[in-house]
Parts: sequence; structure tokens; C-alpha cells
Amino acid sequence: MIRTDRFNWPLALGLALAMFVTRIGHFGEYGGPPDASWAVFFLAGLWLREARLFPAFFALAWVADLVAFGLGTPTLCYSPAYLFLIPAYGLLWWAGQAVAKAGAGWRIALAVPVAAAGCFALANLGMYLLAPPAAPTSLAAFATQVSGWFPGYLLTMAVYTAGALALAAVVTAIRRPSATRSV
Repeated sequence: MIRTDRFNWPLALGLALAMFVTRIGHFGEYGGPPDASWAVFFLAGLWLREARLFPAFFALAWVADLVAFGLGTPTLCYSPAYLFLIPAYGLLWWAGQAVAKAGAGWRIALAVPVAAAGCFALANLGMYLLAPPAAPTSLAAFATQVSGWFPGYLLTMAVYTAGALALAAVVTAIRRPSATRSV
């Protein structure tokens, strides 16, 4: 696992870059990879643990969205509902921290879908309450309408998280001194 007893600048920059690059085209307009933001917030909580970094990562997500809007991404999601992303992404960060504090890596398999469901619910509640509606609808009808999107969000977060954990395991194995090496 990645050392977290001191701040890891390369890791923080790598996570930030992954989020920025994938977030710009996360609506698919540019044929890029899916948005890694959910995994990045979770992994930053897991590995970086610095709560003061959360606002910096959120600001980076906001700037990436502004760049995307400037490149032609529709601004439908940019409304007062955007503020609900703060607690939604905060939940992902907190879930990563909770897994790190528990010290049991197997809990990631439970934390990812639970945190993703909470993030999805909070973000979409914000859309329901504060975004201009295309047509008036009940909360139940809205939930039914958007629930079909959740599997894609969960799959994207799970794949990025699993890939990052696998990469971390490889890097850790390479850096670990071999027990069979002679001195």
C-alpha cells in the first residue's frame, strides 16, 4: 500500500491530473475516458488524508468544468445544484479516510459502492431541488428517471479505483527491498 505517514506530492499531483484530464470531456463530447473524479476523491481520502486538500481538489474540479464549458460542454449541470457536489464529493473523501483509518483493505470493496450510492443520491437531490427542471416531476419520478445512470457511475469509479490500487501494489512491490537480496 502507499505510504501515508508523510505527504506524497507526486501522488497528489497524479490524482489531480487524472481528475482534470478526464473531467474535461466527462460528458463524452471529446471521446475521452470517463470522468475519474469520484475515484480521485475516494483515493485522495484514502491515501492523502489531508482534509485541507479537499477544497483544493473541489476547486480543481470546478475549474475543469469551467474549461469543459468553454469547450462546448452543455451547462445544464451548472446551476445552484452544483453546490450539492461539495457534500457528495466530501462523502467520497470521508469514505476513503474511513477505510484508511480502519486499516482493512478489504473494506474498499464495500466502501466504493456505498460511497458511490451516497454521492449519486446527494448530487441528484441537488439537481432535483435546485436545477431548473425540464418538466415538473415528483421526487419519485425523478429518482426513477436518473437511477439508470448509477451503474455507469459505479462501474467507472470501481474500475478507476481498482486500477489505481493495482498500480499502487505494483509500485510498492517494486520499491520493497527483496528479502532474498544479500547485503
